[in-house]
Amino acid sequence: MMGRIGRGSPVAVCLRCLNVLGPWRDPRSILAAFIAGVLSACVPPDPPPAVAREGPPYLLLHDWYGSSPVATPSFVRDHLEHLESLPFDGIVSYLRSPDGSLNVSASILADKELSEEEIASVLAPMKGLPFRNLTQNFAAVLGGRPPDFMDDWSAVISNFGRLAKAAKEAGLRGVYFDNEAYYTPWSDFPRGVRHREKSLREYQDRARERGRQVMEAMTAQYPEITVILLHGPYISEPRAPSQLFPQVHASNELHGPFFVGFLEGAGPDASVVDGGELYHLRSEGDFQECRNWRKRGFPSAEIDCAILPAALRAEWDARVGVAFGIIDRPFQGRPMTPPILTATLSNALRHADRYVWLYVEGPTFLKPAADGGAPALWVEAVRRARASAP
Repeated sequence: MMGRIGRGSPVAVCLRCLNVLGPWRDPRSILAAFIAGVLSACVPPDPPPAVAREGPPYLLLHDWYGSSPVATPSFVRDHLEHLESLPFDGIVSYLRSPDGSLNVSASILADKELSEEEIASVLAPMKGLPFRNLTQNFAAVLGGRPPDFMDDWSAVISNFGRLAKAAKEAGLRGVYFDNEAYYTPWSDFPRGVRHREKSLREYQDRARERGRQVMEAMTAQYPEITVILLHGPYISEPRAPSQLFPQVHASNELHGPFFVGFLEGAGPDASVVDGGELYHLRSEGDFQECRNWRKRGFPSAEIDCAILPAALRAEWDARVGVAFGIIDRPFQGRPMTPPILTATLSNALRHADRYVWLYVEGPTFLKPAADGGAPALWVEAVRRARASAP
């Protein structure tokens, strides 16, 4: 059954050609016009250029899964034209020197102190870049191998402070802290602690103190810094709804107090963001319910969270930003296709305060499709979602 002829369809284009040519023209010219019309109508239009947002919500690209390419500061500098064409508002930069000899992202949360010069040298390629659309760029930190919370944290605190200074000088918005315990179980009590004579409460109090010290070191250098911690304190709360949050509190008792310390050390101008690494969310109802619980359920009297001081409960909603992380692959049996990605990102953007971030494990967005990067269908899926945001 034939559908209606649209104004831009190949048939409509060629009918217009025939009407202009008239019946007295050479049939070969008519055939040539017909072929030209079909071909021109079938060539997809160039994608629209990315346009900088004037305000939130912003969409960040977290794209350094695997080994190559990686969005290091030097890579961002060398591929700025392509990156600026993408439908993102910021890049999460993995802080590694071009020769791989210095990995700042993996060394901040460790007991070895980095110098100001070392950190600044890795971030230097991003300083002064003429960003037009990518205005929300962040420095990545991995949850590495920190000292025990009861031990000396002076190197970690200095590292975060120096990173904040370098991020400010390079024009970045702040720090994107993947606070998952990848290499050692530093957030797990008692399995991951050294001083087992200490109680859980003592460790929670010390973890909170360390978070406050780290944040104070950063705000001393960069008062307006934004810090996104990918896992919020829900990861430590036994009463977090199981349909919305992973039930991993029994092995992450110290994550929540550490996060709370960041908020206590933030001061009046800095921002602390619960990153929401919750890849299973899909529907708008999922995102709305998840946002509401993180904003108002978590600090409520009903939950009566043991790791949240009473002084912070009333101001939690106003002071803690809610973000969402999305993955471009199927997750826990939930499929992912370009249309699903568009819908999921759109839902996330509608319910985030300032930031949504896309974690890429499929074809990279850092390269054009012609060079093996993400196919146009995936790029356009993101573009449509970003365009739909409020």
